[in-house]
Amino acid sequence: MVGAAIGAAVWLSGPGKEHSEAKDSRSEETESGEMTNEHTTNSIVFFEGEMPPADPLMVGRWANNENQGWHKVYYDDDDGEGHYWGKEWDETDDVQEDDLNYHGNGWFRWRKSNDTLYEYSTMDFRDVPIAHIYLVSAYDSMNIAVRETNGRSQYRFTKE
Repeated sequence: MVGAAIGAAVWLSGPGKEHSEAKDSRSEETESGEMTNEHTTNSIVFFEGEMPPADPLMVGRWANNENQGWHKVYYDDDDGEGHYWGKEWDETDDVQEDDLNYHGNGWFRWRKSNDTLYEYSTMDFRDVPIAHIYLVSAYDSMNIAVRETNGRSQYRFTKE
């Protein structure tokens, strides 16, 4: 009886461990080259090299409600690494849209996953992006309200 219990324990621990290790390694890439989206809680699978489309409600030019000189534009052109391009400028700081060098200062990469908006500012092609993570609290085709995850700042924008 003791021998049967030990045999059952060895049998149960062996296959289960191998199966869980295989499952863990497949969470990032499957045998057929599929990639899972690590930022979702569902089972959506993207194929390698395929990117989910940009959120169509985000795409466009937005003005800050409190500071009408502050503008953001969200584009749907991807950077090839899972993000899309956007740019922002503040005309009250004497910066105009035409002053921004393509993908330089004032540009950022962005993506939206459920109610979280990720923005990564660039500094003239430097390799160290500055991350801003926002929780989207109000959202429709003409208005958006976001709050930084650190809770300090909240912004409202209206589509122009």
